[in-house]
Amino acid sequence: MLNKCLQFILIIFGILFFSSCMVDIEVDKGTFEKERSLWNSKNIRNYQFTYNFFNDAGPVGPIKVTIKENEEPIIEKPERTDSYIFKNISEVYDFINETFDYIENVKNGKYNGSKIKSLTLKIDYDSVYHYPKKVNFSVGYFEAVDGGGYYTLEITEFEEIK
Repeated sequence: MLNKCLQFILIIFGILFFSSCMVDIEVDKGTFEKERSLWNSKNIRNYQFTYNFFNDAGPVGPIKVTIKENEEPIIEKPERTDSYIFKNISEVYDFINETFDYIENVKNGKYNGSKIKSLTLKIDYDSVYHYPKKVNFSVGYFEAVDGGGYYTLEITEFEEIK
């Protein structure tokens, strides 16, 4: 009887120990790929949008981008802004895809995720045009970390130019 109790306690301890070492990951790559495909199928060549970006380095934006077929994008931004400039919605999708790559690296042990407790990537999509309206990415740590890893990206005022 003592042996069975000891085995049970060791199994419970093992489960708790190993589950505390795993990173809790909340992402939905399938929906991302579906929405990206729907965006691409729209084949919109002329549009404009405004976006704001915020991460541990501070806010970026608002930035207004106008895309017209066969022309360079027009980017209206605050003078102090030089980073996280997206020239079109496809670049936004590429940036989000890089976040998925980072998450995969953590999952597969290619990044030292020993301090990482959780990763969350939540994306809200526009139901008509299928661009990512709002993106929230965050990293949870076991202990306090300066800066940390997070960003929020919000696209507003999207308009197809006819």
